[in-house]
Amino acid sequence: MGDAATIEAKDRSTLEAWARAMRAPVVPVAENWWSITYQAEAGLPDGSRVRCRYRYVIPRQAALRRWKRTYVVGLVHTEGSALCHHVRQVIPVGDTEAEERHRAELIASALVTTERHAECGASISNLEVYVVERATLWKPGVARY
Repeated sequence: MGDAATIEAKDRSTLEAWARAMRAPVVPVAENWWSITYQAEAGLPDGSRVRCRYRYVIPRQAALRRWKRTYVVGLVHTEGSALCHHVRQVIPVGDTEAEERHRAELIASALVTTERHAECGASISNLEVYVVERATLWKPGVARY
């Protein structure tokens, strides 16, 4: 994925038209409380890859509501003789604070496993959660164990 040429679409309909023409699915590849990035990637006849991306900026009021629902989750595992830390922002759904926190841990663990397993060996079985904090309360460098 790193060596594909990238085209930036001006809007979602441009991305979708490009994806239809290239017969490539549109998928979300990055999300946080203020934006969502969508992408379609396709192979060319010469064997190279090209992707088209669109970054949707969420309107301010909706972004603030998402920020209030966002959790910062810190995870750690050992890699050889070192500790490998991962931090993810996630927006879980739940009926209670405890349920949201638990789902935030699960989502963050799954994301790290999917994104980083090949690079550092992170997996659901070796990740340990060391902080789960609402983004509105989180302060960098202050872990609450």
